[in-house]
Amino acid sequence: MKSFPNEVLDLVFQDVCVIDDDEFEFAHRFGSKPAFVTTRDAALLVCRNWNQIACMSFYHTIILSTSEQARCLARTLSSKPHLGVRVRKLLFNGGFGATASKIMKCTSNIIHISLSLAVSSWDSTKGLCSSLRSIQPCSLSLNDFNNTYNNIQTRALVAAICSCVTVHWSRLVKLRFPYETDWEWKEKTENQHLLLRAMYDTPLLKFVHMPAPYNPHLLLPLLSKPTLHAIYSETPFGFMRGHHIKGTCDGLPVLQLPQALCEKIRFPLPGPWVLAGRPYGILQAESNNLNLMFRIEPPHTTWITG
Repeated sequence: MKSFPNEVLDLVFQDVCVIDDDEFEFAHRFGSKPAFVTTRDAALLVCRNWNQIACMSFYHTIILSTSEQARCLARTLSSKPHLGVRVRKLLFNGGFGATASKIMKCTSNIIHISLSLAVSSWDSTKGLCSSLRSIQPCSLSLNDFNNTYNNIQTRALVAAICSCVTVHWSRLVKLRFPYETDWEWKEKTENQHLLLRAMYDTPLLKFVHMPAPYNPHLLLPLLSKPTLHAIYSETPFGFMRGHHIKGTCDGLPVLQLPQALCEKIRFPLPGPWVLAGRPYGILQAESNNLNLMFRIEPPHTTWITG
């Protein structure tokens, strides 16, 4: 292996260490390490030469789930700043106190940041809130897998996010919204409305991902944005929380919004599909009855590179 070209090894490690958007989001929503982490780590442990080459690809995507991981990353990036500039995708599964600020200061080239709003009251978000302005991401993912956390830490983080997406992040074009628009947990309602208003006011927003875009009144300001290309639903049409929606008329955005706006709403077609190539459909209503049909769109592809 000593005679094997480093350039070829680098190409191999780029493929081994890559984490696509679906895997990246899976790690966030469920607050756990995905299975591929072991494979990525193993490449760093084979020998010193492999470690030096693989490190550059390994640091492209960082998933932080514990305070220990965050502190370790902060120490590494402080002593090896050339690794920090390689970070393009960064996921915070917590607030991580002042450590988050140290990490953000070393990772100015982030294009995709993912944040959890399921932060407990003892997990400070102060460092994260103060440092969000230091980056210019193209994509923001928000997740809230816990139905109870709503405290001073989460409210401060939501306020900081709203300020960034409306004023400071001039390159933001993609946003993953964390809540169903018919959110039932009253404790989260204020956060939902603040984030919705901020999303309406995001200047260059093109793509939005939502768990279930079924509320036409909340969607109208978003669909009316001239910059918006599409809203991608994470729930197949007619299904929410695993149950088929009955009494369809009130729940059909296609019947309550102009057709031109409805065509911006894309629903995943029945599978099974490989996640990265999952096709979406545009919902259409026939003029004389409630029978619905899909017009198939090409698979949703990753449009951010780097």
